[in-house]
Amino acid sequence: MLKQQHSGTLLVTAEDLIHKPIYVGQSSTLYDAVEKILTYNISGIVVLNGEKFGILSQKDIAKVLLEKPQNMKKISCLQEMKELVLVDQYAPVSNCAALMLDRKTNALGVKGSRGLLGIMTKHDLVKFYHQNIVDEARLSDIMSVGSFFVPSTCSLYDALTKMIENQISRLVIKEADRPLGLVTYKSFLKNALVNSNLKNDSIFCSGFGKATKVKEILKGQIITVSINASLAKVAKILIDYRIHGVGVTKGQEIVGFVTEKDIARQLSRIDA
Repeated sequence: MLKQQHSGTLLVTAEDLIHKPIYVGQSSTLYDAVEKILTYNISGIVVLNGEKFGILSQKDIAKVLLEKPQNMKKISCLQEMKELVLVDQYAPVSNCAALMLDRKTNALGVKGSRGLLGIMTKHDLVKFYHQNIVDEARLSDIMSVGSFFVPSTCSLYDALTKMIENQISRLVIKEADRPLGLVTYKSFLKNALVNSNLKNDSIFCSGFGKATKVKEILKGQIITVSINASLAKVAKILIDYRIHGVGVTKGQEIVGFVTEKDIARQLSRIDA
């Protein structure tokens, strides 16, 4: 069962969840975009192109790193950005969640009569969910499952390729069948930023990305919840730790992940 906590309250719409976007200009490079993404700990960056707006997510930038034999400082944001998907300011939250899923984006631009009012992200949807939704769904029915594991000796290039091909946003690094830690798109971008300043070996797809082992960039802590935990608890963890997903454990084994995308999918099912 999925319902709002307070029946009879006013309908919450897109304009209630917006915040001021963080921009880069049309002359900016991927290096500039990554710097701002890491500085502000955000999932993507808005690109200003005159009166038009584009967006670059962490995943978008990661795909470019795999494909372009260039240093990040030489790749234009304008060439790689995607169109910022727009939604009306009065669109119900459930519609916004459904649109994000349909267009495979982490953010929407919210428009009014005077143009772009602001931006909303999946993290904003998680906050709304935590504050407003009662959900009795089981994590086992919601979590994402798949091939989340790679050995510690895997190269950055191969690990990132696996994430893109399997449409997942994190990997668990294993050594001798023991989980060592986690990598996300952010992990790769941090490493790429540092290596873009080196005189040699500064191209991901033909240099440091193939020479560096994934264990060198992992985070040691994997935040997990029991498969018996509530989705409300998951949402609170995502908010408190400012992360985009948690591992789900059954016994001592990670059997899946619950991410912001999974919570957005739940929100899209609300009968507005």
